[in-house]
Amino acid sequence: MTFRHYPNGSAGAIGAAIRQARRHLCARLADIADSNCTPDDCFVRAFPSVVTAVEVGFRHEESVMESLDYGRLHEHRAENATILAALHRAMPLVEDGDIALGRQLVAALLDLLSLHRLSTDLALATAPRAPAGRPGGRVPRILLHGGGHPGGRLRQH
Repeated sequence: MTFRHYPNGSAGAIGAAIRQARRHLCARLADIADSNCTPDDCFVRAFPSVVTAVEVGFRHEESVMESLDYGRLHEHRAENATILAALHRAMPLVEDGDIALGRQLVAALLDLLSLHRLSTDLALATAPRAPAGRPGGRVPRILLHGGGHPGGRLRQH
């Protein structure tokens, strides 16, 4: 997939950053879904932080899509909201011990994120112009690195 709308490959950098963040999230989800990697007692404690990680990831993607004036942002946000609502509704059940439900949700989420990735890639591929206020297609650092991954370190400048 090429990003012709951006000189110097900056849209490619955005796409790569989003894909890398998505891979990191999916790896985390795969680990938590696997009972060999995450025993049941650890799963219950980890589930809320996974929900938070999904929220942060979605917010980052939405910020990028907004900066690119993606025409289907509203629909993308609605999909994100549906996924997050399901996770939030399940959280008290998982915390009360319904680990099977939690693991099923995480496995389903992995599948959904694979499909969801396609719409994110499409948004980047069809973006009409460089991000607003950034002549020459330069991309704000926050969009490349995603502001604030839970458990991640903030860099000191």
